Amino acid sequence: MPPSARRDSVLVVEPDELRRHRLKAHLRTNERDVFIAASMSDALGSLPHVDPVLVVVALDLPDARGVRAIDVVRERAPGVPILVVADAPGVGAVVEAVRHGAVDVVTHEDSRERLLEAVSRALQEARSTRQVEHAREQAKDRYGLTQLLTQSPRMLDVFDQIRAVAQTDATVLILGETGTGKELVTRAIHERSRRKEKPFIAVNCGAFTESLLESELFGHERGSFTGAVGRREGLFEMADGGTLFLDELGETSLNVQVNLLRVLEEMTFRRVGGRDSVRVDVRILAATNVQLQDAVKAGNFRQDLYYRLNVFPIRLPPLRERKEDIPLLMRHFLDEIAEEYTLESPIITKEALDAIIRYGWPGNVRQLRAMCERWTIQRFGQRLLVEHLPSDMTGLPSASEQPAGILIDENRPMKDTVDRMTVEVERAYLFRVLRRCAGHLERTAAEAGISRRTLYTKMKDYGLEAGDFKS
Repeated sequence: MPPSARRDSVLVVEPDELRRHRLKAHLRTNERDVFIAASMSDALGSLPHVDPVLVVVALDLPDARGVRAIDVVRERAPGVPILVVADAPGVGAVVEAVRHGAVDVVTHEDSRERLLEAVSRALQEARSTRQVEHAREQAKDRYGLTQLLTQSPRMLDVFDQIRAVAQTDATVLILGETGTGKELVTRAIHERSRRKEKPFIAVNCGAFTESLLESELFGHERGSFTGAVGRREGLFEMADGGTLFLDELGETSLNVQVNLLRVLEEMTFRRVGGRDSVRVDVRILAATNVQLQDAVKAGNFRQDLYYRLNVFPIRLPPLRERKEDIPLLMRHFLDEIAEEYTLESPIITKEALDAIIRYGWPGNVRQLRAMCERWTIQRFGQRLLVEHLPSDMTGLPSASEQPAGILIDENRPMKDTVDRMTVEVERAYLFRVLRRCAGHLERTAAEAGISRRTLYTKMKDYGLEAGDFKS
């Protein structure tokens, strides 16, 4: 069943009967089932039948006290988010719960709105995670292409084409705009082919001058040009038995195209400055963002080479034509980057997500990943609002990308400088908001646009105590 069709189930584990039924009444909706348990043993017995997407657990259970309750749930229901309910815990207790894996901590005194906000955020995270996992499993089970995530019918058609051509030795021409994932497709073809144990070599043809590209592709003999102090094998020889990916082929000169045509037709070539023919067995995959038919008409690309390459064309749709993939790819990139940098993923507001989906993405998936990296670094653990997006994405003035008054020390490594600046800015900012809110943590988190989980963690890191700000 696709994740979108699945009805959410929440398991509440609370020893107090009144609180248990109150939580159930607060959380139950027409789209959500809520199951209750009075102890950890009862909860574990119901897990196989409930299959929850969220566990709400108290820290005063008779058979699992404190963070032990979190540890048990994580062990028996790995991957399921855990929301903790407790009696006004201190900052230290909250940080400890978060470090043991709780997504957030709410108190019994918190408002119903605060509880529902925390549950909604946890369920959205769980739903996004399920969508990513579903896409991975679908790609893996049907295609074996776990590195390509999609739920777009157009991309699934591309998967079918990859599967059909991979087992052959046919030349494949991959067409698409910059950043659409052409190299990922070529690697997927190679990994599903009979040549998968042999070399896969990629070369960007647009990165070389004509003479250097010929030497790179075909190799050269000693003395064939200034600096050629010995014989050198080219990429065709290095890829013998395997796959050679010629990227940006539309940028090559007509002279190089003549030599490529000869290799494609005969699988033989001469090294630069050489007389002997070299025979190879190489599968050719080529890609370009140039409209080759237009280049042929303009006389910039050989028509016979175009026909020789265009045996099995695969056209990759730009991201603006597969917008249903944007939330899926964003969740994947944000989680991947947050894990890499040991940060907490930002929370994307609906208004920001709508603007992101409407955007044209001229740089396609590559641009999306770069933006996700920027957002994770700038807004980790915080809400990403419309005003935090680039102005060309929203049509609105964007927030300043460098806080005023920051002194940059160019004599230190960039990472050290950025880390120091981040600490200084965050601590000063939280100090001022806490003072304005008189140490009220819920108001402080709301005004700062961050979760209470993030606020507790940062207060602990920066040595800030709520009591110091109470009037």
